[in-house]
Amino acid sequence: MEDPVISKIKNQFDKKGNPAKIPLMSGKQFFEARSETDGVYVDNLKKEPFLPWEIFSEAVNYIKENGGKVKKGNATNSRLGDPNLGLDTLEGYIASKVYSCRIGDPVFKRVTPVASILAWAEICENTRGQIGLLSEEKELQTCENKKEISPTFSAEENKESSGINSVYIQPDSKPAEMRNLEAELEEKIQKIKELDEKAAGREEEIDRLRIELGAREKLLLEKDSELRALQEKFTNKSEEDRRLESRLIEKEDQIEGLTEELREKVENIKALSEKLSAKETEIKKLEGTISIKDKDLKTLAEEVITKAGEMRKIEEKLTLKERKINTIETMLATAGEKVKKLEKQLSAFEEEEKLAVQLREKEEFIKQLKGTLASKEEAFSRVSEENRKYKMQQKLASEGLRQIEEQKASKKWWKRL
Repeated sequence: MEDPVISKIKNQFDKKGNPAKIPLMSGKQFFEARSETDGVYVDNLKKEPFLPWEIFSEAVNYIKENGGKVKKGNATNSRLGDPNLGLDTLEGYIASKVYSCRIGDPVFKRVTPVASILAWAEICENTRGQIGLLSEEKELQTCENKKEISPTFSAEENKESSGINSVYIQPDSKPAEMRNLEAELEEKIQKIKELDEKAAGREEEIDRLRIELGAREKLLLEKDSELRALQEKFTNKSEEDRRLESRLIEKEDQIEGLTEELREKVENIKALSEKLSAKETEIKKLEGTISIKDKDLKTLAEEVITKAGEMRKIEEKLTLKERKINTIETMLATAGEKVKKLEKQLSAFEEEEKLAVQLREKEEFIKQLKGTLASKEEAFSRVSEENRKYKMQQKLASEGLRQIEEQKASKKWWKRL
């Protein structure tokens, strides 16, 4: 046996025509629906125009189970389980029961044509945000009123027919009654005359009314032509409304796609923000290490500066030693010249003893000079060794300063990042 909801919708299509114009909730806009064996096809659902018969029976059963009235729900920019699209709404229930959608899934908007078809079939009442079953008490009251009117009307008809039958069936045997009837007949004739007179006046009024009616008929024809023009405009407007509805549905689909893209963008932004926070922590760690390196570089620079001061002092000492060595060398040169002069003088002396004494003295003096010269050479070697060490320390200090400059440059690069 076919479901009563489906049979009622099919009967409505048989009465109103198939396909039929289904009004929306406002009553000013319409969409087209076509009944088929497997369900209903509508033209205001672009991607999925097919609505199986199961939707209507399940919708009515769900409304009955919830006290005869439920929320319709809104699938625009929502997912199943959201506050606007819970399982306690008709849209959410249809998506879960008929189309096996789960919590968090996107839902295609179908409640508008479903609610409009149920209201058009006089099964439900479609209001803003809610849909409810038509109360059965109202339907029963209308049926009872029809039943009450028909028996009273038949009783009155029976009474009248019985009165008429009693007049014609029973013979008038009494002359008094005849006289009364004649008197009543004369009164009726008098009334008929009066009515004839009134009818004559009424005929004049009727002629006048006919003239007025002709004028009004002309006005009605004019109004009819205006009404036809308005109907044509209305049909054009309805077609425009259909176009606008289709464009609105397309826009809603585009909005749904854009919301999906926006959600993906938000997720990407969250991932990027997490990566950025990780990079910031790494940069903070690097800054800490750089600050430690800066401290180390400062200490190294201070040590290098102190070493440079010490090297300057050593250089000053070396310069003093070199000056002393130069003076000693000049003294040795003068002493050698004196020795040569003395040797010339000794060769000039004839006395050997004097020469020998002078020679011994000169030899002793030469030994002393050689000893001082050896000590000076040792001092010079020590000074040259200290000079070599100083140059090596100076080279190491310059190398340390170069490393400091490179680390400072690398620090500036990290700060720029």
